[in-house]
Amino acid sequence: VKATIRDFVNCAVLAKEAGYDGVEIMGSEGYLINQFLVSKTNQRSDEYGGESFVNRMRLAMEIVTETRKACGLDFIIIFRLSMLDLVKDGSSWEEIKALAQALE
Repeated sequence: VKATIRDFVNCAVLAKEAGYDGVEIMGSEGYLINQFLVSKTNQRSDEYGGESFVNRMRLAMEIVTETRKACGLDFIIIFRLSMLDLVKDGSSWEEIKALAQALE
């Protein structure tokens, strides 16, 4: 997991070095980050999984936090968030709101 976080951050750093103003981190349905967010697809028993939504959103939060540290406040970070999960028993509206507020 830590290597994956570093990979996301490294890609953002490379984009900044190439002259881009920002990046979009894909946290929407079907992508890796979303698979961590949804209890149906996240069967982990470590600090990135389980019944706790705080644990399940940890990957998204660490990617955004570390990207912000590496790229600075003037670098645009867009986080694509699923407003409607396309899997049965996917993210609840309360979880979606909690993630959006945490990412602010």
